[in-house]
Amino acid sequence: MQSSSWLCVRQALIRFFLLVLAMLWVPLAVFIDVEWVGHGMPERGFTEISQELLIFLSSALFVVLAVKLTEQRGLMVLVAGFFLSMFIRELDALFDYIRHGFWKYPVALVVTISLAVAAFYRQQLLPSMAAATRSAGFAYILAGIAILLVFSRVFGTSSFWTAILDSGVGVAAPALVKNVVQEGLELLAYVLIFYGATGVYLEHFPLTRRDNVDVS
Repeated sequence: MQSSSWLCVRQALIRFFLLVLAMLWVPLAVFIDVEWVGHGMPERGFTEISQELLIFLSSALFVVLAVKLTEQRGLMVLVAGFFLSMFIRELDALFDYIRHGFWKYPVALVVTISLAVAAFYRQQLLPSMAAATRSAGFAYILAGIAILLVFSRVFGTSSFWTAILDSGVGVAAPALVKNVVQEGLELLAYVLIFYGATGVYLEHFPLTRRDNVDVS
């Protein structure tokens, strides 16, 4: 029992340090693009290519899961299709050589196929989703989607940064940007920590408990 517990802890520590190393690639890729590649944040820079590679690999992993996990195929295909659609959207600049906004057509095809497969396996969807709620991997996925689709869009809007820079009286622009980014990301981290802490608490002490009632 002791050895089994230590094995779980060791595996968790390894996953944690791998996550830290992966996250350190983010500032490194941005630095390479700005300092070495130049031209700000180029469309074909290390940051953009890393984004495309990661979302493509994520989609590919779920394609493999869809093939191997027949009892969860509907959900796996939906997730794979969602990630593949995001990958295609990231390549919009390439599709613009065909026609402006052409990326919408392959995305529509992917969405149609994904929904058709999910509909065929619709009896599996709800149990598969329930199983996903108990998966630590899906928790990371949901956090990533929230950051990608909501936080990054709000935090990166032109109006937000225009207001910040225009109101930064007496503070040099580089220092102001540094402070805003650092404090903003720290707050995001604290939100995730608190969200996780709340989840752990509710696992042990749920707000609603089902009491056993003797109806005989």
